[in-house]
Order: sequence, then structure tokens, then C-alpha cells
Amino acid sequence: MALLAGTVEGRTGDDLQEALRTDGDCLPTPPRAFGPLEAAGLFADSRRACAGPCETPFGQVLGTADGAEARSNCTSRCVRPDLSFLDLDTGELALKDKATADGRLHYVGITYQCVGYARHWWMKNLSLTFGDVDDAHHILYLTDATDVRTGKRIALGRSVNGSAERAPQRGDLLVYVADRDDPQWRFGHVAVIVNVDREQGLVALAEENYDNARWQDPEAFARQIQLFEVNGRYTLVDVPEGARSNATGGRIAGWVYPMH
Repeated sequence: MALLAGTVEGRTGDDLQEALRTDGDCLPTPPRAFGPLEAAGLFADSRRACAGPCETPFGQVLGTADGAEARSNCTSRCVRPDLSFLDLDTGELALKDKATADGRLHYVGITYQCVGYARHWWMKNLSLTFGDVDDAHHILYLTDATDVRTGKRIALGRSVNGSAERAPQRGDLLVYVADRDDPQWRFGHVAVIVNVDREQGLVALAEENYDNARWQDPEAFARQIQLFEVNGRYTLVDVPEGARSNATGGRIAGWVYPMH
């Protein structure tokens, strides 16, 4: 894994270990925090957005990847207060209006949001979950995950888009930059990489609440974006196969993965 010259200088202990788990140049700066009044206004705006118009009806099945079903959130700016929980024994999701003490149910996230889908897919396929984040972009800075069956802590690594020497792999979480000034990208985004074709330069993603459209392949992936390798460094671009631009796309910060 490549490190920017001087990245580890003066670091010891946990800081050094964390630096060594970063592939590529320096991580982007985390987005600024919202103030209380700004947060209250954003919450009110997100509730109004749930009234529509919807891209697809709220709760409509958009596709399924590796047993993790994705549903519509109506529109990307909508945030409802309902929470999702996964029953590991049955594989079913339960929707609640508040946290539950039922030990069979494991927290997934706010219903039909991108972070919840990432947890859902990881729990079903890797038996891993990760802690609370303020928004999707902050997944890039997580240091560990937890095995939902054993409670064991697993170190996480991350690759910085554009300077990474580790190519994205199936099961990685693809993290988008949060742009506080863009309503569509205010909180960033996260998707699960479900297939990588390095020969064709394509990466298939599974996700919720990107565009809330029916998946390109409803039994495998939501969409595909382009992967480039230049002199041993990898860059992912939020542009579909065969296209030259994506007027509504986002900037990709990097990808996160367990360090098994």
C-alpha cells in the first residue's frame, strides 16, 4: 500500500497503525459539521421531500444483490424516521419507529438509505457491521467493523481514489464525497461493490437511494461505473459504461474494506 512521503513521520502506536491501513495519498478532509439551526432546517426539508414527487414509489423493490434487497426511498433527499433491523436467522428486515431490545434484531439504519443498505449487504454476506456515522462520507474514516455473530473487532482499511495501488474488490464499500453546498450530495453516498471487471474497466454497484430507479440488472446490480488504471494507480469515475459524462454524478472519495 502506498503512502504519501512523510505521512507517518512523527506517528506512533494507534496513529501509525491507522496510517498504514490507508492505501494512497492523504485522505480528503472530513466535511464540516452542521450547526443546530442548519441541522433542524435540513431535517424539515428532508421530511417535505418525502411527499414527492417520487422517482419510484416509496418501498418499491428496485433489485437484489447477494440476498440483500434494495427498495426505493422515493427521492434521494427524503429521510423518514423509521429504522430497519435485520434478523440474522431469517434474513428478514423489520421496520421499527424506534430502537428495539430484541436481541435477534441487528440495527441496519434509517429505512431505505444508502448507509443502511451497506450495513445490510455486509451483514448478510460478510457477517460484519459498522458503527454510527454522521453521514455516508464518514464511512471513509472508520477504523474497525464488528462481526455480528461473534462480536470480534475487524480492522478496516481504505483506498484513496486516484492514488490507490489496491484495486477495488467485490465487497468493498464505495464512498462518495459529501458536498455541503449541493442538496443532492450534501451527505455523500455509499454503495457496495459487487463485481469488478478490470479488463473492461467496469465496476458494478449495489445500493439504495442513489437515484431510486429500478436497477440495471434487478438480480445482480444497480448500475456500473468506470474504472481506470494509470501507472499502477486506480481511479473510479461516476460515469456509466460507454458514457463520457454524468451531469448529476458525484465525486468518489475511495473504498473501504476489512483487513482480513
